[in-house]
Amino acid sequence: MSAKPALKRFVVAMVLGVAFGYLCAYLAGRHQPELLSLTHPIFWTIMSDRILIGLVVALAGAYTMHPVFGFPFRPWVRGSCLGMMVSIPLAAGSLNAPATPMASPWLIFILTLVSGGIYGLVIDLLATRIGGQGAALLGNDPSGA
Repeated sequence: MSAKPALKRFVVAMVLGVAFGYLCAYLAGRHQPELLSLTHPIFWTIMSDRILIGLVVALAGAYTMHPVFGFPFRPWVRGSCLGMMVSIPLAAGSLNAPATPMASPWLIFILTLVSGGIYGLVIDLLATRIGGQGAALLGNDPSGA
């Protein structure tokens, strides 16, 4: 597996996406235990969103420069931005929820975006450290690294 950095990056990102999905579902279900049921649609919405963060971050690892603006795309910037962008639909869904004594829908919206950014940041940092980034992932790195 050491000869395939893209595969290592993908596996690390997907495993972390699943782990953060369970963590996020647990945190969401602390005050509403019914959300932790495997048959509850919100559980699967949270899981699929966090797994999607892992997938997007894994695939975006090939870019070390911003494709439009040309500035260096550091892993912590790339991961946090992608994590927050992928979390927008999940966060927007929280605005339809009724206000509870624990949190308002806007607080849940903000926390969902922030947690998505944190999850994306951690996933990208670890996937980059273990699997690499840039041309090395594509197998056409002239330095051979």
